[in-house]
Amino acid sequence: MNRINLLRYLALVSISFLLLTNVYSQKVTPNPAVDNDCSGETSVLTITSVFTGMGEENLTLVTFQYVTTLFKPWIKLDSKTTLTTNKSNTKHEILDWGIVTEDEDGRFSSLNFDNQYSIKRRIVYNLYMVFPAIPGNASLLSIQESVKNGFFWNGIHINNQSTEDLSKDKPSYTPKGEFTPSGSGSGFAINANGYIATCYHVIADAKEIRIKGINGNFETSLKAKVIVADEKNDLAILKIDDTRFSQIPYSFTTELSDVGEDIFVLGYPQTQHLGEELKLTTGVISSRSGYRGDITTYQISAQALPGNSGCPLFNNKGDIIGVVSAKYIEPNVSYAVKLSYLKMLIENSEIKLTQPVSNTIVGKSLADKVKSVRNFVYIIEVEQ
Repeated sequence: MNRINLLRYLALVSISFLLLTNVYSQKVTPNPAVDNDCSGETSVLTITSVFTGMGEENLTLVTFQYVTTLFKPWIKLDSKTTLTTNKSNTKHEILDWGIVTEDEDGRFSSLNFDNQYSIKRRIVYNLYMVFPAIPGNASLLSIQESVKNGFFWNGIHINNQSTEDLSKDKPSYTPKGEFTPSGSGSGFAINANGYIATCYHVIADAKEIRIKGINGNFETSLKAKVIVADEKNDLAILKIDDTRFSQIPYSFTTELSDVGEDIFVLGYPQTQHLGEELKLTTGVISSRSGYRGDITTYQISAQALPGNSGCPLFNNKGDIIGVVSAKYIEPNVSYAVKLSYLKMLIENSEIKLTQPVSNTIVGKSLADKVKSVRNFVYIIEVEQ
């Protein structure tokens, strides 16, 4: 299949049903486990799906997300990038790569190999790679750029319990008007009138935003709009048309926490893989400053996974002291924007809202604190 025909073929595949509904692929493994990859202190690359058996030539499509905190960032991919499997010594050379565009249809847009493309920091980019057919019984893949310090993913697990067989007939379209989330993060209530805080990069460039978990309801989602955003400090405030929030049990504090203080985090990481149950992680304040001495953030030992962005950081009293925003590739290193920057965003904006000032959970056990606040932490879903 030549490059032009390949692009025409890919153009038929909409991101609206890329996850689990692509009728041109025989099998898909969503969010596969990866033994190790090239994510580092400033950039994270996440394999989001592996499609095998695509089209007449049984092509292999790998989708991945890329986000970086570097200033003036860029991305490129080497034309000699190869894919190998645990069932063959063959190096399958890449056929095409590109970005899933954010137009109305979310189509694939091919990029040139070895060209350097400018991108925005803290924005999640959905990208793809196309390789030739691989052995049908392969269970591990590895992808490697040929250049020094290039992208790599080792031990991508496919053909397992999470793999779905898509050979059966399925709808080849998304009904008009149906919300199809392309990513998610976390958020939390900041007053009882429908205002919710999250990270800017969670909702950046979103065509539609929806909130799940209001009053513990995950069966339906409510539309949200961006009220004010701070790209520099990675913060945003959303609003839903629902005023049925009960009294918020936690309070805000801008008092700096000390190194070694106990903290806990509540959020919804990797909901497609881990489910929609609230996840708790605990740890300590590791540093009063973040990456390279960034004074706007704390470094914390609590683990943050994709989807934790925007979730609240609590001290041991149950006060919110920050907003979880990023992770470092090393274990037990994550970052959270300090609460003072969220307060400044609120107070310097045109919105007039009462911030939470009464902590009714101080003195309770951790389990009871979680029970008290769980209905005020939400899933933020976006369609881009």
